[in-house]
Amino acid sequence: MNLHNFSRLGTFLILAVIYLSATMAMAQKHQKEQPGALIKSPSNFNADFEKVKSRVSYVPGIKVIRGETHVIVPEQEFFCPAGSVFKFNNGDIQVFDRRSSDGGRTWRQVPYILENSTYQFPGPEGEVVMFQSDNKSGGSTSAGRPEISLQKTDEEGVLEANFFRSKDNGLTRVSDPARIYLPKRFTDWSGVLCRNIVGLNDGSLLMSMYLRSGVRNTIEHKFRNIVLKSSDKGKTWYYLSTVAFDMSEDNRGEGFNEASLLVLPDGKISCFMRSGASYQASLGSFNNNNWDNKMPFSFGQQTPIYKSVSVDGGKNWSVPDPITSHGVWPDTTLMENGITALAYGRPGNWIMFNKDGSDTWGPIIPFYNDLYPPDCGNYVSIAEVAPDILLVVYSRTNPNDHWKSEIVGTYFNVKSWIEK
Repeated sequence: MNLHNFSRLGTFLILAVIYLSATMAMAQKHQKEQPGALIKSPSNFNADFEKVKSRVSYVPGIKVIRGETHVIVPEQEFFCPAGSVFKFNNGDIQVFDRRSSDGGRTWRQVPYILENSTYQFPGPEGEVVMFQSDNKSGGSTSAGRPEISLQKTDEEGVLEANFFRSKDNGLTRVSDPARIYLPKRFTDWSGVLCRNIVGLNDGSLLMSMYLRSGVRNTIEHKFRNIVLKSSDKGKTWYYLSTVAFDMSEDNRGEGFNEASLLVLPDGKISCFMRSGASYQASLGSFNNNNWDNKMPFSFGQQTPIYKSVSVDGGKNWSVPDPITSHGVWPDTTLMENGITALAYGRPGNWIMFNKDGSDTWGPIIPFYNDLYPPDCGNYVSIAEVAPDILLVVYSRTNPNDHWKSEIVGTYFNVKSWIEK
């Protein structure tokens, strides 16, 4: 090779290396300055999902796009965990014992599970309060179950429950047992606290409870749903009112339980309640008491989710109206865009929407179903984790071992939509 040509080639290669090095350095600098441009969190919804027809549902006024599903809590041994989710005032999202500070892109394990009742007072440093769910995280196959047990005290009609407070957005907590005061007629009844604490405009708190008489073969052995009120930030709770009870003689359902409360900006309170959907029997089996049944599909009677409304702070309630054909464990949230979302399950997992407080619900979307009892995936919870973005959390049970489940989250883009 000519020496002159070799020299020119060498100079070219050196300049090329310098140029590539500078380009890579600039790219790395740009990556550090804008990490979200390369690795987006699930909350930054992928617009490509809107191009997939099977992922898009809409009715006049509302358009819903189903996005990605992520495993948040890997499979482990627990029985029918409630897939609860909560967004704290500082932006952190927690599901069971996993927490995300980047909109759901990454999750880290934390010492405490998310209690189903978790509530945070307004403000970035707002105090977090919660009742303890029936079981602690780890060591128990029932970890994450939603019910909150009550202990009797020496005083008639007074119960006590494990209650916690947190000053650091739920990362640590201190015990502060709460006392619950019930009317004398409920002294010998049994029941549990269940679901969410909500705050009213005057700073007081509401919590639902379902209970029933222990005398079988009576109407009052069906569950009734009541609300409790606290005016001292959860230290004491007093019976406020009965939302719903079932005096029917027929076998319409198990009564009213598993209530989810929603406080609207105008002060109205909506209460969504399960009424039955017992699920032990399966096709191919006549043994309704065999919880270990392996056959698929529910054979038990299906009853609706009911809705009742209070316009006076929970003192009085409207006659409950059925709003679904079936369902358990309703959970609801009011999004910033004015759309109300309601999730429920059994059989399958469903979510539906309502705009501007109307009586019309839609679209109604089934988003998960599988063939196994017990169908632990049917306890679904939702939270708005970014503007127009819902995170819907539920468990998926191992079909070969129903003592093992994983908890997953599916993202939905929910927005107002006007047909052109």
